[in-house]
Amino acid sequence: MKKILLTAVVLGAFGAAAFAADYGAAGCGLGSLAFKKNDMTQVLAATTNGTFGSQTFGLTFGTSNCNNEGLVKMGMARESFIEANYKDLSRDVAAGKGEFVTNLARLYGYTTETAGQFAQLLQKNHTVIFAANSAKTAVSEINKLVGTI
Repeated sequence: MKKILLTAVVLGAFGAAAFAADYGAAGCGLGSLAFKKNDMTQVLAATTNGTFGSQTFGLTFGTSNCNNEGLVKMGMARESFIEANYKDLSRDVAAGKGEFVTNLARLYGYTTETAGQFAQLLQKNHTVIFAANSAKTAVSEINKLVGTI
């Protein structure tokens, strides 16, 4: 019951702004894809978003019917990924392949087919990217390299 009341308050507070977007009062997320904009189903949509956490992920990465005006822009998502996975990413970049470099390639817009090119570019420049032992430097160096492609 508390969850429904909280949902009603949140929906009331943000409802007007939400109707301007391509989803109902419950906001973007999996719920907006599963349920249409009528009032009754927005409670189900909000519950679905809360249960699966899809709204938070969608706002962060621009998925699940959430637009690119999300809370974290793509540049911040890349920086956050590199900071959180710095050592594993360094290892994968040195090897020229791996889960972490593949996921970073996706954040930079590479497809499954072109992720290998991204991995090779980073591998060739591993010492420059990771020399300072700083995630911020790594982000800067990778951005420079990707900008030259």
